[in-house]
Amino acid sequence: MKLKKVLSVLMVSAMFLTGCTSGNSGKQEEKKAEEEKSVKVVACSVAATNVLHELGADIIGIPTTQLDIPEDLKDLPQVGQAMAPDLEKVASLEPDVFVMDKSFKESVEESMKEYDIDTFYIDTTTYTNFLTSIEELGKEINKQEEAEKLISSLKESEKEVAKIKGDTDATVAILFGSGENFMLATETSYLGDLLKTVGGTNIATELDGSAKSPYLQFSLEQIVQTNPDYILRFAHGNLEETKKAFDDAFDKNPAYAELDAVKNNKVIDLDSNVFNVSANLNVSEAIKTLGGILYGE
Repeated sequence: MKLKKVLSVLMVSAMFLTGCTSGNSGKQEEKKAEEEKSVKVVACSVAATNVLHELGADIIGIPTTQLDIPEDLKDLPQVGQAMAPDLEKVASLEPDVFVMDKSFKESVEESMKEYDIDTFYIDTTTYTNFLTSIEELGKEINKQEEAEKLISSLKESEKEVAKIKGDTDATVAILFGSGENFMLATETSYLGDLLKTVGGTNIATELDGSAKSPYLQFSLEQIVQTNPDYILRFAHGNLEETKKAFDDAFDKNPAYAELDAVKNNKVIDLDSNVFNVSANLNVSEAIKTLGGILYGE
């Protein structure tokens, strides 16, 4: 009798353990299936489109744009421009996630209330915010591993610049403008954050340590006083017109000629094919280019 009772207990225990194992296995399989679930995505900015393509996302809609996007996406439905998406068209595509640029969030927030769309706002205001957004987007669309690989590849450019920088210091003024209106880019701007990333000293920080705004009004006297090693000029808007305005301002005012950057031919016009006012997948090239300007031979 005792032997039968022992055998019965063992059988019940085995059945219990098998049930637990089966249950845990089932939950693990469900979790894995959820993680591998394809998430349908509509993108409404070129930067977001390129990032999503790099992550291998299931893209079902793209922005209306003249800029380059991956060839295999060009025949997809277009949902309007980044600053004014056609939300009705977006909703009709029934995406799991709609990705648009955070810079345009306020302009669509009110209209978004009419549509039940899960929206992710990618932050392209700085290089640092861009990397954080890629990581968060990866989690949102079940592409965490791909996001980590992309971030790692983008950060390789930082290591390359660090090798050539060594102990070199460079003070820099980044002039940003359109037409006759020039400002200094602070470290909270995309260009300023790139400069910070490569270890350059931004004179805008000395003039306004709070750097609450990405751009800062300045006087020529302030530039002369700080006397930066480099002056980087970035034309926004009509590039030819703005570059001419930069040149005219430097030619007409003799104070500019007293600056070390001018004397040493270290006034550089940043290439708009590499640099921009917001982050995109060109950040690696931008970082390496900036590092070459400041620390190259």
